[in-house]
Amino acid sequence: LENSEEEGTEQILGAGQPAFTFLHPVEEGLSQQVLLHATQNSESDLLMLFNPKALGTAVKKAKVDSLLKEVFGERLDQIRAFFKQNRNTDRREAHLLDCFEEIFSTKGFYTLKFRINHPDRKQTNQYLVLASTSAQAYTRLKELLEGYSDYQEDGVPLFGANLQAQQMTLFHEHYKYSVARLTQELLANVTSFNNRSLQYIYEQHSLGTHYTLANYSAAYERLMRQGMVRFINPKTGQPISKLTPTALIRYKK
Repeated sequence: LENSEEEGTEQILGAGQPAFTFLHPVEEGLSQQVLLHATQNSESDLLMLFNPKALGTAVKKAKVDSLLKEVFGERLDQIRAFFKQNRNTDRREAHLLDCFEEIFSTKGFYTLKFRINHPDRKQTNQYLVLASTSAQAYTRLKELLEGYSDYQEDGVPLFGANLQAQQMTLFHEHYKYSVARLTQELLANVTSFNNRSLQYIYEQHSLGTHYTLANYSAAYERLMRQGMVRFINPKTGQPISKLTPTALIRYKK
């Protein structure tokens, strides 16, 4: 039976074909072998579900010759040092997840994490983390998760569930992403986005952010009211009042 499992694992890892894999990174064995293989080869897209406390415990206990050590590399010691210096649970969790995402982002993956809190308290229950080398796959899954996310007051998703108790203590201007900030970023990208469609700008600029197509529409409508841009019908070349995904954004000089 063990030989059959080993042969099956070798076939999966040695196939050399693109794959979309759902795994638990804390589980030893096949899950961590696939995880390590994915960080070394870009054929696989990963969807990972795990409890951050369990991952933190696994990182602290990982042996020098373990698969998790190979996956995290030097970050393993950095995380351990950070944990010794910081007793705050939230800071530890944030640092751990940042390091985990860096493993993939430095290899050319697009990453997205979705935080799921316990319904009745602030504590995190699970994280769902996507790592994909395909911008299209990343965007489509991000759009799928939008429907399950809590939102900020301005309509930007937080990419998390049951976050209300936590977010009530935050001020709007402290959010990392906001329609106000997006508006300023779009205004500063005249060269890249002038005479481009709303859909194109969204797909190019939103990678690695929380912004949705609706957020881009809201931002450009602000700029239109300020007289900074016009919306153009791509077929007729004439200005239009309603912004659609295919409408061109023309910046005013």
